[in-house]
Amino acid sequence: MEGQQVRAVYDFSGEAGTAELSITAGEILTVTRENVGDGWCEGYNQHKKSGLFPAAYVEAVEAPAPAAMTQSSGDYWDDDWDDDSEVGQTQAYVPPANIEQNLIFGQSSLDHASMQHVHSVISERTIPNVPKKNNKFSTLIKSGEDSFLLGNKTVPVPESEKIFIEETEDGRCIWLPTGERYSCVITSPKKESKLKGLKSFIVYQLTPTFNNIQVSRRYKRFDWLHERLEEKFCFISIPPLPDKQISGRYEEQFIEHRRTQLQEFVDYVCRHPVLSRSRVWEHFITCTDEKRWKAGKRAAEKDELLGVNYFNAIQCSDASLDAIKVEIQTDAFSRFINGLDPVVKNFMAMAMDQAKKHQGLYKREFQKIGQSFVSLGHALEGDMGRLTQALKLTGEAYNDIGKLYEDQPKFDWEPLADKFHIYRGIIGGFADVIGIHKSAVQKRKDCERLVTEHKMESNQLRELSRKTDVIARALMAEEAYFQTEREVHIQQAMKNHLTEQIRFYQNIVAKLQDALAAYDA
Repeated sequence: MEGQQVRAVYDFSGEAGTAELSITAGEILTVTRENVGDGWCEGYNQHKKSGLFPAAYVEAVEAPAPAAMTQSSGDYWDDDWDDDSEVGQTQAYVPPANIEQNLIFGQSSLDHASMQHVHSVISERTIPNVPKKNNKFSTLIKSGEDSFLLGNKTVPVPESEKIFIEETEDGRCIWLPTGERYSCVITSPKKESKLKGLKSFIVYQLTPTFNNIQVSRRYKRFDWLHERLEEKFCFISIPPLPDKQISGRYEEQFIEHRRTQLQEFVDYVCRHPVLSRSRVWEHFITCTDEKRWKAGKRAAEKDELLGVNYFNAIQCSDASLDAIKVEIQTDAFSRFINGLDPVVKNFMAMAMDQAKKHQGLYKREFQKIGQSFVSLGHALEGDMGRLTQALKLTGEAYNDIGKLYEDQPKFDWEPLADKFHIYRGIIGGFADVIGIHKSAVQKRKDCERLVTEHKMESNQLRELSRKTDVIARALMAEEAYFQTEREVHIQQAMKNHLTEQIRFYQNIVAKLQDALAAYDA
């Protein structure tokens, strides 16, 4: 989008005294910097006035060239904004107070007047900062798929790298777990520095339950890990990391929220039967020595058993699959994912809007109500002492309710948004996973035609069909895991959310009951 013209879809009023640029629906803008952070773009209008505006409020005037799109996608995880250092960078944009809370969620907020448009905005545009497969991944698939299907390259598979798929009696494919289940806890984030204090960053402590040995990891290393997982496991939709942020990275509230989002990422990887056993992941959560870390890092970056080549590591049945049945199942799952994607995005927008309103609008409204009761009590103070005191207590109760609203999102709406942040990224990644399968199926159809034209041997087609079935079984196993995962953990997330909501409203009732009792004293 950089250097490209966009059209404003909705009005946006920039905050006075900030770097925000007010835009009017229909006007043409030129983007100078895309993904400045948290869903913001930088650009200028037709009057050459420049500033920041929400990416979700504009649309491209014309589709960008494929090469430009590839470059943008590839550069995403390589940008310098989240190098955990503010040295040598452009001065960070500091958001105004009324949207700062929403920036903690890693995406731009919609003002109250525009929330009525949230469904149409999100269903038509990709939410900024959603991790996508990078250009290295795309190149890897294009260069490796034919090699795997046609057997042109053999990659040795160590026993420890083998992955097993089991087929159930009802024909489902599932990842076969190996080893004991474990978890990993992230605690004690703290600020550290290097280069004699020139560069600062936050370090998180990770402790896996299988050895209880703590390791320290900064966000940049999480970023490196995520890229390795995406490159290695093209048949698995990798959960996203917390979104990158320009400013406020050393604020206590932001650090704690990033820790909880990293915990969601770590929890998902630990639960996954394949990701949790991968060498690069185990190196990440167990290596305590810096020299060994660098050696393992170099080994992971030189690994040949990744991408499409990793299908060689999958151990599964050689029985032929029913191609028509697999195609029907894949198409149904693809439709399910495509339908789920905008709904999850809308759900996240709702959760973030609720958090913002609780911490701003609702808090202020109840405090206004409280102040009105207190003022009434002061006005009646000379005439009716007991009633005056009761009115003051009522005002204090509403003021306390306002504070309850301010604190509540960290117990219910923020955890729910964090959970769906993970699923939003996983859903978005399935398009690539399904695309690999569809590409393999098309290759098989092409080869079937070549066999009928006597341009390919039948035994070559049989081997290619077997490998296409391996890809199909991997997709089916990942689909089955995703369905099981969402049933268990989204259900638990909703139970936790509703439990906290009930506790919240019970606290409100208790405040009002105390105020009521003052009138009978």
